Amino acid sequence: MKKLLKPVLQNIPLFVVTILLLGGFDVFYHQYIFHENTTIGMFLAYGEMLMMSLLVCLAAWFTRRLHLKPVIYLLLFAIYAVNCYLRYAYSTDISAKILLLLFETNSKEISGFFKTYLFTPPMYKTIFVVSALLLLTCIGEAQRERLARLSAKTPIWQILTLVLLIGGLGGGGCAVWRYARLGLCQTTFEAERWLMEIPFRKGMPIPNLCYSLDAIRMSGQDLDHMIAATEAAIQDVSCEKGDSLNIVLVIGESFNKYHASLYGYSLDTTPYQCEQRDKGNLCAFTHVKAPHNMTSIVLKNVLCTNNVHDNEPWYEYPYFPAIFRQAGYDVWFWDNQYKWDPDAAWAFTLNSVIFNERIQQLSYTAINDTGATYDAGLIDDFEEKKGDSLGIRNLMIFHLGGQHFPASMQYPHDEQFQVFSASDIRDQAPYLNAESRQRIADYANATRYNDAVIHQIIDLVEDTNALLVYFPDHGEEVYDYRDFYGREILQKDVITPELIKYQIEIPFIIWCSDKWKASHEAEWEAIRQASDREFSTDNVCHLLFRLAGIKTREYKAERDPVSQEFVPQTKPYNMLSL
Repeated sequence: MKKLLKPVLQNIPLFVVTILLLGGFDVFYHQYIFHENTTIGMFLAYGEMLMMSLLVCLAAWFTRRLHLKPVIYLLLFAIYAVNCYLRYAYSTDISAKILLLLFETNSKEISGFFKTYLFTPPMYKTIFVVSALLLLTCIGEAQRERLARLSAKTPIWQILTLVLLIGGLGGGGCAVWRYARLGLCQTTFEAERWLMEIPFRKGMPIPNLCYSLDAIRMSGQDLDHMIAATEAAIQDVSCEKGDSLNIVLVIGESFNKYHASLYGYSLDTTPYQCEQRDKGNLCAFTHVKAPHNMTSIVLKNVLCTNNVHDNEPWYEYPYFPAIFRQAGYDVWFWDNQYKWDPDAAWAFTLNSVIFNERIQQLSYTAINDTGATYDAGLIDDFEEKKGDSLGIRNLMIFHLGGQHFPASMQYPHDEQFQVFSASDIRDQAPYLNAESRQRIADYANATRYNDAVIHQIIDLVEDTNALLVYFPDHGEEVYDYRDFYGREILQKDVITPELIKYQIEIPFIIWCSDKWKASHEAEWEAIRQASDREFSTDNVCHLLFRLAGIKTREYKAERDPVSQEFVPQTKPYNMLSL
C-alpha cells in the first residue's frame, strides 16, 4: 500500500494545495451561500478535485527528475488567480469570452490593465488570497520530507489518504466520462449543454476552462461556415418593392402565452394588444412553437435561414438580416440582453454570432452600444439615436428582456405597472402558497409591462407604412401544472406534453398600420386566414422575405405560413441536437 500511496505521501502539500486551487474552498463557500447543489453534486465535485489532485501528484512524481513541480504549481496558481479575480470583480468564472480577450491582448494592453485595475478592491482580495495559499504552499514544501516521513510511520495517515483516493476514484470516474463527453461534442450547442449540466461548475475553474477552450474552437468553425453561406447568399438578392416600408421584428423573452389575456388569461395582462386586435390591426397566431427553450439556441436558428424540422444546422445557412441589407433595407439591431452576464456560456455562443465583426459589416446599419434597466429604455435609446435617420425601407430588430426570470426585476415598480398582487391569483392548486402566488403576480405585471413596450414600439411606426412581428424566444413555466417556475435543460425523459405546452408554445402576433392595411387588404386577409397554421419561429425569415418583397433563393414558400404552398410543421423535431 505504501508504494501505491507514495506519489501522494511524498507530495502532501501539492495534494492539499491542488484541491484548494481547483475549488475546494470556493465550491463549499458557494454552496453555503446559495445551496444550489445536491449531496450527490457535492460528492461529484470533490471527487473530481481529488482525482485531479491525484493526477497532479502522479505527474510530479514521475517527472521529479525533470524538476517540473514548480511549473505545475505555476500553472495551477495562474488559473486560480485569474478565476479568483473574476469572481471578486465580476461574480463569474473563467469563460470563453475572457480567454479570447487574454489571447488577443498585447503587452501594452496588459500594462494598461494593471495600471487600471491593480489598486482596486477585487485585486487586493485576489492578491491576499493567492498570497495566503502561496505561503501555505511554501510552508508545506519546506516541511514536505518531514510530512512524508511522518505519514510513512503513521498508519492513520495512510488509511486517511487511501480513503481520500478511493473517494477520488469514485467521483473521478464520473469526471473522466464527463470530460470524454466534452471531447466528443461536435457543436457549440452540445458543448454549452455539457457545461450547463454540471451543477457544481461555479467555483471550479477546470470545467469552465475546458469548456471555454472547446467553445472557442467550435464557435470559430461554426462562424466560418455561417459567414461563407451568408456571403454566397447575398450575391443574388433583389427587392421588388420601391415604396417606403418599415418592418419591425420584436423578439421577446420567456413569454408564457397562457398568461396573456390576448390568449384568454383571466388577468388583463395585454390590454394594448387586445385593443389592437379588436380594432382589426393585430392578428394573434394560435399554433406557433419555438425551436428550443434556450435563448442562444433559439436566436441562432431564428436569425439564420435553416429549418430545424429538416435537421438543418443553423451554421450551414445564411444570416437573414444580411439578405435584407443587401436588398436595400436599413437594418437596425437593438438588443437589451447582449450585456447580460456576458461571460455565461449561452451569452458567448450567441453574441459571438450576432455581434461578430464580419456579420455586423454584412448585416447592420447600426446596433446599440448600451442596454437599459427596463426594455422601454432600450426603445427610448433607439428613438433618440436613430429615430431621425431611418431610411426609406427599414428592418428594425428589437431583442427585449421581456419576462425573464425573475420577472419582478423586469418592470418598474410604480403605480402604472404594479397592478397585480398575490391576492389576484385565484388558482386553487394545492402546491401554491403566498410566495408562489406573488411570483405569478410579478409575472403578470412583467407581461403587462411588456405589452406597454410593444405599444411604445408601435408608436414609432404607427403613422407609416409598417408591419410588426412579435414573438418571444421561448415560453416559461409559471406554476401552471406543478410547483415549478422557469425552464429545464431538455432531456429525453423530461420532454412531456406539458413542457411543450408551457415552455415551447409561444405567442406570435402580426400587427399592421392603417396605411399598410389600406393598400394590402388581400394580403392582410391572407395573414388572418393563416393564423391557425402550425408554424415554428425558426422559419420566420420566409414570412419576412414575403412581407418585404425580397427575392432570394433562400426563400422557401413551403416554410412561409402565409403562402398557399405552406406545409404545416406538425412533425416533432429533435430539440436535443440543435
